[in-house]
Amino acid sequence: MTGRSRGRLRGRAQLLVVGAILLAVVLVGLALVLNSAIFAENLATRQSDASASDVRAFRSAAVAGTGAAIESSNRAAAGAPFAQLRDDEYQPRVETLSSRLASRRAQSGTLVGVTTTDSRAGTQLVDDDASGDLRPHDGGVTNWTMAPGAHVRAFDLTVTPDPGTTLGDLLTGGSGDAFVVTLDPATAPAHEVAVYEDGGVRVAVSEVGSDTVEECDVSGGTVNLSLTGRPTADGAYCDALERVATTTGTYDVTVTNGDLATGTYRLVVDRTDGPTAAEAALDEQVDRLNYGTACESSDTYANDTADSPHSVPAIYAGTVELRYQDAQATSRTTSRVVPSQAGDGLTTPVVTSLSVADDSAGDEASLTVDWAVEDPNGDLDSVTVDVTDRNDSDGRAETTGVADGSGSGSLNFTDGGDFGDGYEVTVTVSDGTDERSRTVRHTADGDDAGCPP
Repeated sequence: MTGRSRGRLRGRAQLLVVGAILLAVVLVGLALVLNSAIFAENLATRQSDASASDVRAFRSAAVAGTGAAIESSNRAAAGAPFAQLRDDEYQPRVETLSSRLASRRAQSGTLVGVTTTDSRAGTQLVDDDASGDLRPHDGGVTNWTMAPGAHVRAFDLTVTPDPGTTLGDLLTGGSGDAFVVTLDPATAPAHEVAVYEDGGVRVAVSEVGSDTVEECDVSGGTVNLSLTGRPTADGAYCDALERVATTTGTYDVTVTNGDLATGTYRLVVDRTDGPTAAEAALDEQVDRLNYGTACESSDTYANDTADSPHSVPAIYAGTVELRYQDAQATSRTTSRVVPSQAGDGLTTPVVTSLSVADDSAGDEASLTVDWAVEDPNGDLDSVTVDVTDRNDSDGRAETTGVADGSGSGSLNFTDGGDFGDGYEVTVTVSDGTDERSRTVRHTADGDDAGCPP
């Protein structure tokens, strides 16, 4: 090998070494860039996850606090008109909740807020006389209706069954001797809850038409039941009550053998109860079902909280706007809060007002029916007003299309030669899926009081 060839090889070797060094530098640089990207992405993800978690925690606290504000408002000012409950009790409580949640997060630079945007009226039904049996205010009937066709929430019941009461096969189509409350949803099978005494208090639950009876484990001579929300017996979860608590829609709530137990109850329904006949839908309907008329002295519920059982205006549900902002996230959402409701939807329209003006004179019946309706989902479809003469079946029905979340209207009705006849006026509101009705009776005698003879 000559010296010249050795020089060429030495030059090539140097080029290889330099190339390898450059390649190594490039690879190290790429590794650093890649690691930086991974680190940055990981850090951003951690920050995003932490922010999302805090948003969820804030929303959960805000919804729970709003539910507590609804419940405490209904209890603290029981007997007050709905407007007072909403404006003087509920709204200030939500404002206090918002301030407390904001102050907890202020040091971390997070801005939060809770603002009321809407409230839905309802009725609170209460019997707080533990020494009395579970019958209506004016007694008389032992099998009776607590609430007809209503969304139901916060239904708590404390029962001490009479000694010697027995279940038998009462819940499976046979006979028995026990106190029973039945929750009958519009779109699912009804469930009966029986409380009786058999060496101690017993709670049995059955689906109407079924041969299966399930029980809740309890002890002692009195049982405390929560029938909606999280179903419990004496504070312990009761699987037998699960379907009672989770069926969505409106319910008829009825009592059988109310004289065979003493106790208390409280529930809130989304039918209204107000100071005028146009607003008093709940009392009017239960009186008609329990006593055959809403015009006589027998009352299912008293209007005075000093009497039991009584019915008073209540906040059924509240809608709040939730605001959250930090360095990583901004969120603004609206939540409807319905504490301890049976099922998980508030979807059924309701007749919020029904009044009858009577201009009857001479031999002519003349009535003007004014109505108002609402739908929590804002998807009203139609309203049908049906006026029927109870004396000779004459009458008139008229259907009106409605849309959005509320509507109102009037129907003018005349009937020659029928002065003094009694009329049944029914308003039915539909959203295309669900419907609900309200009925009043009116005598066409020129008197707006209107109670039939």
